[in-house]
Amino acid sequence: MMNLNDLLEDPDFLQLVPFSKEIYPADTVILNAADETQDVYFILSGEVRVTASLGAHSDNLEKLEPALAKLSAGDFFGELAMFDGEPRSAGVSAITDCEIAKVDGAAMITFMDKFPEKGYFVMRELFMNLVLRMRQNNSRTATVLELYLQEK
Repeated sequence: MMNLNDLLEDPDFLQLVPFSKEIYPADTVILNAADETQDVYFILSGEVRVTASLGAHSDNLEKLEPALAKLSAGDFFGELAMFDGEPRSAGVSAITDCEIAKVDGAAMITFMDKFPEKGYFVMRELFMNLVLRMRQNNSRTATVLELYLQEK
């Protein structure tokens, strides 16, 4: 069974999908919300923080960047933009020094189409990760709704 980090050593992947390994020092921005790229990022070492930007479009609110998730080695981010081509929905910055593989998202989709057996395992891992994040978001939403309803 293949996982996403195994891709970086797969001969077919290496031939078809451009990627680079990059070092990000702690407290460095890796990507910003609204960036228009389709790259996918695999965390090889270190930890990152995924943040939302609140109040950026309002004169009445101070700009806040609450953490949505903390990810570490073996995790990945950027997969949503790979599929839908929309601007980034969140920002990501390094908590600690990080080594990250930045993978060309469009080429990765081509790879999955060309090698459907390998693509299945990639899609399965992406899907399972999205399911986990949806469950976490459902729990957070329920908590916020409970707090809101208690205030009424």
